[in-house]
Amino acid sequence: MREAGSGSRALGVILVAVAGYYLLAILHRSTLPPSLEVDESELVYISQFLALGYGRQPPLYDWLQHGMISAFGLSIAVLSVLKNLLLFLTAFFYGLAAREVLRSGTLQAVAVVGILTFPSIFLMSQRDLSHTVAAILAAALFLHAFFLTLKRPSLGTYLYAGVAVAMGLLSKYNFTLLPLAAILAVLPEAEYRKRILDWRMAVAIAIAALLVLPHALWFLQNLDLATGGTMREMREIEAGSRFLRALIGLAALAFALLRGIAPLLLLFGLVFRHDLGAILRASSPWTRIVGRMLLILFAILAVIVVTLDATSIREKWLVLYLLPLPLYLALKAEAAGVSLDGRLKTFAVPVFAVSVATLAYLFLGPMIGPRIGAYTRFNAPIGPFYDAVVDERGAAPALVIGGDKQIAGSLRLNAPEAVVAMPHAPVELPPSAFEKRPALVVWRSPKGDMTPVPPVLVDLLTKSGLVAGGEDLRPSYRAVPYHYAADGDTFEFGYAWLD
Repeated sequence: MREAGSGSRALGVILVAVAGYYLLAILHRSTLPPSLEVDESELVYISQFLALGYGRQPPLYDWLQHGMISAFGLSIAVLSVLKNLLLFLTAFFYGLAAREVLRSGTLQAVAVVGILTFPSIFLMSQRDLSHTVAAILAAALFLHAFFLTLKRPSLGTYLYAGVAVAMGLLSKYNFTLLPLAAILAVLPEAEYRKRILDWRMAVAIAIAALLVLPHALWFLQNLDLATGGTMREMREIEAGSRFLRALIGLAALAFALLRGIAPLLLLFGLVFRHDLGAILRASSPWTRIVGRMLLILFAILAVIVVTLDATSIREKWLVLYLLPLPLYLALKAEAAGVSLDGRLKTFAVPVFAVSVATLAYLFLGPMIGPRIGAYTRFNAPIGPFYDAVVDERGAAPALVIGGDKQIAGSLRLNAPEAVVAMPHAPVELPPSAFEKRPALVVWRSPKGDMTPVPPVLVDLLTKSGLVAGGEDLRPSYRAVPYHYAADGDTFEFGYAWLD
């Protein structure tokens, strides 16, 4: 392998560029209108509580968000800082993992840039992902701990691996497959097999189990709440024979994998197009281990799809399992001994260009979209509505009840001192919370005063003792211009005060 002298500094340069990109992402999100996406809304709602579990998702990201809000207050900037800090730390620890198995600084940097090619990272994470972000950081930590343990085992590296696995399980339940695949991938390698059979492996398992245990107990007591929603999403198609559903599920898995890896494979293929034959043939112990991990992961996924009768697979569910792929490609290139002169620049420039262009698209979308009648959640004027009704009444609410997740979360953003409730909440408020007054009830009212109060909202108000079947409500209606509204377009709200 031939590498320019600057190769040893390449990883540091790329990590600085990644840090700059995520600072830009924080600035971008902080300057958008103060309305929330779906995941953000749920996080803001959940931040009222500190609990062992919250619903469909494990609690690690919620705990981190609760801590950030407790320390720095509730704001869009605080939400964005946490997410982008975790994304940067993913790149940082992925770079440390790459340093353990790659000699070339250039290829270490290529591997780090490679993870930015995944749509779940450069697009979806900036739009509406949260728990997945914590899980990919845990995956990067695990890969670093895994390689450290194989190369320089110590009690500390085994403990590190156990903590990383615990973080992963507390971020996404499907993280389980990553350490399982790693263990199976090592077994055929005589040199490293003994690391799996080492007594310190029991310590790693024990520390992971100890850290996960409190949430695991909650999980077992709330099994349907924790898993039911995801299972329903995976089983979109229930008609037809089981064989047909298996084919549909495997096809969905294949297409989701292809969508996730296509940008990386296309770019890597173009940059190393003259060396692809040598790269494909090249092998080393590390290419075998990481390649085996990927194959095992994909095989287990196929078995799960067929066993669970899944017919819908989302790309964001798979990004955990794709994380070793950029490293695998870099390992293959190093094993082939290819020339690296100019390759990093050719690889990195389009990746950063697309990533920055994506931020620009997400930033400009709420401004340009209204010109063609396309309004996003960021255009919803929930903040201006709240300010108007509070100014009109002359007092802020002590209790806010939103008709849906976005309204509830965005209202909490504007009324951080109030208790916020909503229908079908992942965590229910104690009965005493509904005794707070004044209470403000808000719902979407697309047809103005012709829109009835949503039945789910009436049910919540009735069960909480606030009203008797909805007849005690005295609804009012207000039309508020969208953020960046075109042609006087307005968002219609229904609301009621309860004293």
